[in-house]
Amino acid sequence: MEPRLNSGERAVVSLISLAHFCSHLFILTLPPLFPLMRQDFQVSYAALGGITAVFGIVSALTQYPLGVIVDRFGAKYILIPGLAIVSLCFCLMGFAPSIFWIYILAGLAGAADGVFHPCDYSILSKAVDKHRLGRAFAIHAFWGFAGFAVAPLVVVPIGLNWGWQSATLVLGIFGLISTLILFLNINRLSDDEKAEPAPSEKKQEAVPLSAIFMVPSILLMFGFYTFHAMANSGLTNHAISALIEKYGFSYASVSLILPSYLWGIIAGIFVGGLVAHKFSRLDITAAAGYTISAFTLFLIAMIGFPLTLIIATFFVTGFAVGFMTPSRDVLVRAVSPDRAVAQAFGFVNAGFGIGGAIGAVVVGWILDLGYQSGALIVPGIFMLLSMFFAVAASFYKGEVFTKATA
Repeated sequence: MEPRLNSGERAVVSLISLAHFCSHLFILTLPPLFPLMRQDFQVSYAALGGITAVFGIVSALTQYPLGVIVDRFGAKYILIPGLAIVSLCFCLMGFAPSIFWIYILAGLAGAADGVFHPCDYSILSKAVDKHRLGRAFAIHAFWGFAGFAVAPLVVVPIGLNWGWQSATLVLGIFGLISTLILFLNINRLSDDEKAEPAPSEKKQEAVPLSAIFMVPSILLMFGFYTFHAMANSGLTNHAISALIEKYGFSYASVSLILPSYLWGIIAGIFVGGLVAHKFSRLDITAAAGYTISAFTLFLIAMIGFPLTLIIATFFVTGFAVGFMTPSRDVLVRAVSPDRAVAQAFGFVNAGFGIGGAIGAVVVGWILDLGYQSGALIVPGIFMLLSMFFAVAASFYKGEVFTKATA
């Protein structure tokens, strides 16, 4: 079947992609501002990474419970309030008098951020034909990483000219406008089955968490997501600071490095999405992608490249990471039961929050020790570890969820 989305599917994917764009935009709102925030609050890089850690840990803790709620009661009435709360928290950060209140608001935002992946994947899995799901997941991932890529391009110039507080306020307002768009289109965001279920079947019993633990592929995907997030968080939170300290670049000049990495991911996702419906071998794409990515990071850490070459190398690193992303999502969906899609995605995506928290703090601590090269080498090591989990998960792909829950 032709993998092109029909008009109804395109509308749903567009709305969900907007929510995903906002989620990733907020995740990467603060890290590019860390050098400015460090001057204001007079704190260490590890303390700043702790903001990301709080956000990530709280998000990880809420994703599975929210997945259970979504599977039982539906996603659209949870997704929209979640986006509104996250947006409001970032607006309020612009008025925070101390880093303590940044931590509090980051925790609240993290709790609300837990809605996105369970809700998004639940709605997409029900609204899009399974033959076109790889394309839908690729578009969804594309716009998520577009949020990552846009964040530094927006917040750095605003932060330099009007202060980091103005940057958080502007992005928070954008999130509230996006919330309104979703609310006005709420009827399109149904995650009910296309065939109307019997009344007795509308509220199903949640699949127990113990059943998920019995599926090797899902457990291994949790590990994959965790180490992937550790690598990505270490880079997105501290790569700019590491390169400033290691090579003496100015803050303004390195502002293109992180967007280059993120736009590389987007390009990789676009190409990977074109083939995900035909070729979803996560073991091969992850092995190739992460080997290239880790190797390029090791080169940047050990060899003094000029700035333009570093920017190009970061793009290659991102492209290799992005290429395997659609295959990753297709594999998770393949081993998840229809009645627990949000739970399965909520569980494995909790690894994003946990890994993001660990990576931000560990790499920040390494940077505080003065080991700038380590802030690039360690994320590369995390990528290689993530690769091994992906290969193992693909090996166990045949152990489908229904065997563990039969």
